Amino acid sequence: MSNPNATPTAHAYRAAVALSAATGGAISPIAFMAFGTSNRPYSAADDVEVYGEVVRVPAVVAANGPEVTVKALLKGSQAGDSIICNVGAFTASGVLVGRAVVKPKEFEETSELEIEMIFEY
Repeated sequence: MSNPNATPTAHAYRAAVALSAATGGAISPIAFMAFGTSNRPYSAADDVEVYGEVVRVPAVVAANGPEVTVKALLKGSQAGDSIICNVGAFTASGVLVGRAVVKPKEFEETSELEIEMIFEY
């Protein structure tokens, strides 16, 4: 990877991309970002979910060359009393694209957090 800030894609997503390349089938688009309470380290080989998932919100996705940027906005009213420690991008069909562990974030009712993940192919 030439972008050191890119999140490694999950093996489950890579398998879906490989199957699509081999069969000509469609790839489900990246559509959501989920937020969870666990600080469990990310394992691209093993992870298939956001641990302690609290909420899943629509994402804005853009491609620029080999990079895909996924952005989402989490509102305090969506997080509630949860302390957010991990975030992940998902396809519309529910396959985890990748996940990151973040510094614990606490929210007030009116606070917001915009998060961005970059994936490189």
